[in-house]
Amino acid sequence: MNRFAPFGILLILASCGQPTEKTTTSSAKDTLTSKIIDTAQAAPPTAGTIMHETFNENIEPIPENLKSFVPEGYAIMNISTGDANLDGLPDTIIVLRKKSEESTSNFEAQRPDKRPLLLLLGQPDKSLKLIAKNDNAVYCIDCGGLFGDPFTGTTIKNGYFSIEHGISGGRHYEHVTTFKYDKSKKDWFLYKDHYVSYKLNDGNDPNAEALTVDEDKTKTVKDFGSLSFEKFNIYNNDEK
Repeated sequence: MNRFAPFGILLILASCGQPTEKTTTSSAKDTLTSKIIDTAQAAPPTAGTIMHETFNENIEPIPENLKSFVPEGYAIMNISTGDANLDGLPDTIIVLRKKSEESTSNFEAQRPDKRPLLLLLGQPDKSLKLIAKNDNAVYCIDCGGLFGDPFTGTTIKNGYFSIEHGISGGRHYEHVTTFKYDKSKKDWFLYKDHYVSYKLNDGNDPNAEALTVDEDKTKTVKDFGSLSFEKFNIYNNDEK
């Protein structure tokens, strides 16, 4: 994650730590797509509007095989590929954003513009099928407060996928939420939730790292029980 490069911090996830790939497979419409309905359009900000900052750029033009999964008024901000259900076929995760979110999201007033995460499974005919969707798995553009957009990416590997967040200003932290595929239930369940925060190093060693670990917590199934991806809510700390 380039946001943490100045501090020499590389986030490594043992179960699914491969870099996000920017390639996709062919797509097909799915009836679940109709659940993502929002006609919000990007509009010029009015006087006094707070413009939230993000380093997550829209992926344009939208790949042809993904266009059918993107509702009007939305853009794709993240794509990752890998084998999410252990069938040997490439699967795809896309994260969507409202085109207007920079001026319309208001987390402080409990009105965040949600960012849907779509899990698309690769089919034998090389198409994609929308199999799972969650509007509450990715933080909003202003969920990081003064320190910017906390979303940093997604990763898929060998039956696992992870959602990554972090802030490199003020309160430095990294947060990785990982889901694991259950073959018997044909679904993905929360597997691990790792949070680590950092503080400025107050030591006298001139060669020491600028930041030191302040808090490092890992929660597993023993802590949060059986929680499916579609029911997971990152905005609710009790469910993590």
